[in-house]
Amino acid sequence: MIRSATAVWKGNPAIGEGLVTTSSGVMSNALYSFGSSTGHEPCTSPSEMLAAAVASCMSLMTAQELAKAGVRPHEVKTESVLTLEEQRKHWEIVSIELHLTAVIPQMDDEEFRKVVRTAKSKCPISHALKVPVKVTAKHELEHAAVLA
Repeated sequence: MIRSATAVWKGNPAIGEGLVTTSSGVMSNALYSFGSSTGHEPCTSPSEMLAAAVASCMSLMTAQELAKAGVRPHEVKTESVLTLEEQRKHWEIVSIELHLTAVIPQMDDEEFRKVVRTAKSKCPISHALKVPVKVTAKHELEHAAVLA
């Protein structure tokens, strides 16, 4: 399987901007920049895209491991918090925290923790990074709708 993307940058690093397009077309000329002091511009950044990649991979791998355990999740939601700091005159990603919540019909706590550990160990995105990835996880029981 091959995935690709093309990024074009124009201008200097401080005030320039770029466009990124993925081969799937899901992102097509999406505006990106290094970031700003507010972080509220209508564009993404390389670090935000990496945070999204880790979160989406963890949700997918957890759903896959739940299915292997015979549990069909209603939802697996992962929030990714990537910390980027300037160190010795260059920027480094110093940590990534993942906060995962799975809405599932049933599963005991220990089995759920095992599923999450296995999912983390199988996530190819986090494996590609030299950054510590910490995962906190919880599960909620899926409640069937009550019909009147």
